[in-house]
Amino acid sequence: MLNLSSVVAVEKNKLNTDSLFLVLLEINIPDTDTIRIVNNNEDIAWNSYTWQMFPFSIDERSETSNAEISQFQIKVANINNVIGEYVRKYETYVKTNGFTPITCTLYVVNTKDLDNTTPVFSTNLILSSTSINFAEVSFKVSARDLFRARTPLYRMYPNNCRFKFKSTQCGYSGVASSCDKSLSNCRTLSNSSRYGGFPTIGNGSVNV
Repeated sequence: MLNLSSVVAVEKNKLNTDSLFLVLLEINIPDTDTIRIVNNNEDIAWNSYTWQMFPFSIDERSETSNAEISQFQIKVANINNVIGEYVRKYETYVKTNGFTPITCTLYVVNTKDLDNTTPVFSTNLILSSTSINFAEVSFKVSARDLFRARTPLYRMYPNNCRFKFKSTQCGYSGVASSCDKSLSNCRTLSNSSRYGGFPTIGNGSVNV
């Protein structure tokens, strides 16, 4: 659904205007800074962030006749291997910490209404695959498939902490440099109150 402010509604209906509808892309890759880019020839400021000029293109959405979630490609220029390096770091993260999806949010805004934090259009997307070459990084994305959503969000194990060591959820700030994610090790580090496992599963009550 389009959200047309009074400013955008006027600009849209003008026969001649110097305003532009810009496409912004916010890419959330686990364990890295959020990427915010705009398909434009200069940076813009919107919604308290600076969106960096960066060329990208959006392919047409594929349609199927068997009720599958439609997918399409977002192709981002791999200038100086900037985006490609983010993807490679993500692949390393997945090998170490397990799969967490890359998510994207696509916004459309008007240059005459950048003070308005409500975009003309927005949609949340989830990555299904990536491919990289010297020229571009291609993200195949789709809407979130609720039938494939994990519920509950995290897998529950009695003897394995689900938190990344020294993360905000873990809360450990001592001198130890590694953790085997077990409750016994968490006790050794005097951090068992923040243990992210579920020790009572199949074992009755357990003193943490």
